[in-house]
Amino acid sequence: MAAEIPPIRPFPPGTTVGPYTIVRQIPGGVGGMAVVYEARLHGRGPSVALKVAHVGLGSFLKDETAFLKALSLEHPHIIRILPVPLGDGTSDYIVKDPETGCWYFVMEYMAGGSLADWLAHRKRIPLSKAVEVVSQIASALDAAHQAGVLHLDVKPSNILFRDPPERGKIHAVLTDFGIARPQGRAASAQTTLTVEYASPEQARLACGESVSLGPASDLYSLGVVFYEMVTGRLPFASDDDHFLLQRVIHEEPDLNQVPVALGPVLQKALHKDPAQRYPSGAALAEDLKQASRGVPSSSPGRTSQLWVGLGVGLLVGFLLGFPAGSYWQRRNENPGTVLASTPTATRVTHLTGVPTRPLTTATAVPTATRRPTSTPMPPTPTSPPLPRPTATPGP
Repeated sequence: MAAEIPPIRPFPPGTTVGPYTIVRQIPGGVGGMAVVYEARLHGRGPSVALKVAHVGLGSFLKDETAFLKALSLEHPHIIRILPVPLGDGTSDYIVKDPETGCWYFVMEYMAGGSLADWLAHRKRIPLSKAVEVVSQIASALDAAHQAGVLHLDVKPSNILFRDPPERGKIHAVLTDFGIARPQGRAASAQTTLTVEYASPEQARLACGESVSLGPASDLYSLGVVFYEMVTGRLPFASDDDHFLLQRVIHEEPDLNQVPVALGPVLQKALHKDPAQRYPSGAALAEDLKQASRGVPSSSPGRTSQLWVGLGVGLLVGFLLGFPAGSYWQRRNENPGTVLASTPTATRVTHLTGVPTRPLTTATAVPTATRRPTSTPMPPTPTSPPLPRPTATPGP
């Protein structure tokens, strides 16, 4: 549930913040607490990601910096924070720029964009790649949870790639620990909550209930991300945040949209009760790998299979209509001809094994039901035939 973003101090390209020169604002880089820019140290060298806090929110960056210093140097799938050179031979990880008065820190630049970018381009992600992304982010979440940190904002825009993911090897990185907090800290409503990816307990918290959060909340959000990758849609959506919160809390996701083999895994990952979800990201990733084996990357969900079955049934019925139609046409032309075999009703079973309504073709009347005649009927008197006109040859 996004709150009104505090005043943003936009920095155009060429602006200097500390020792960094801004190249551009990264698309999708405006959040509830900060803006992320592509920048270069002293205007040259490799690009970095410069995260600048909104006015009055520098304290949030201090918390995020503390988490990243503890986590990013230990795990390849958590964004890495970089020290800022201060000019006197020292460095620090979070700095207040004396010229602009803003707080900022620096991270490695991810040239491959975000999962949100990839979804906007592809809508659906090939299953094997989707499983790989989930596995890598699940391992990052496990590392954070083992360090006692809850991310609480797992969503496609916070999953970045070192290189364009559609071109080859996947290397996903979890970023934006802006609303992360130590596990066990008293829960409070998050004003920057993205409801579509929030767990039911986060939604309850946003509604004013007293709820404790744990690692299961992050794993639920990761399950939503996987659902979106393989179906091209979110399990719950609405323009009204308050209505959407109620849907997240009370409604069950439509698992007919996912390949049948993945249904049980997502049912567990998206369970309303945190205690019924996966105990770790590794357990979720392992079940996804096992369930996805043998499932084609473009495998349709159950709803799609029902439509395929209906289409097959209609096609078969259409094809069966031709011999039946030809038969009745021949019989009308020659009433004395009766086919020896009688077409019967045909039942078509589609891919899911659920039978459709029987497709019934017309049946010929059996010969035994026709009234026998032993005495020929007298011929009907007719008028003498009229003379046939003779064609007149042309000139």
